[in-house]
Amino acid sequence: MITYRKADINDIPQLITLRLKFLKEVYPKADSAQDHTLTAHLNIYLTEHLGADSFVNWIAEAEGKVVASAGIIFYNQPPLYHNLEGKVAYILNVYTLPPFRRKGIAKYLLEKILEEARKRNTGKVSLHTSKDGRLLYEQLGFVAGDNEMTCQLQIPVVQ
Repeated sequence: MITYRKADINDIPQLITLRLKFLKEVYPKADSAQDHTLTAHLNIYLTEHLGADSFVNWIAEAEGKVVASAGIIFYNQPPLYHNLEGKVAYILNVYTLPPFRRKGIAKYLLEKILEEARKRNTGKVSLHTSKDGRLLYEQLGFVAGDNEMTCQLQIPVVQ
């Protein structure tokens, strides 16, 4: 049975493990001699940003083991006509261990982080995608650019 929840700082070691697996798939020729240094930097980043809630990560677990992850970083940019508050977010760390793929896990995790973006009145959410992920993101409303995809969220007007 798969369970879902928002990650906290106790999950950092498992988040780092998934991040490294993700990076090795995306960059198969990367220098894995850097893993130790990258792990240390990821630990610092996640400790700071998960604690500050500027980075939200949802995870899926099977038998107490994290099997999938999806993260979103929140930040501000100068306001635009279509995003007057200037709130933006970037999705990353969307990764599912191979035995758990094609079961709807990533879609559920993405729905949870997009729900978080809506709650925060985030006007623009973007990401970079692999060929394998493109269809899923399109199903969730993302529109392809060159190599970046964005999704304009409908923000309710507050009166």
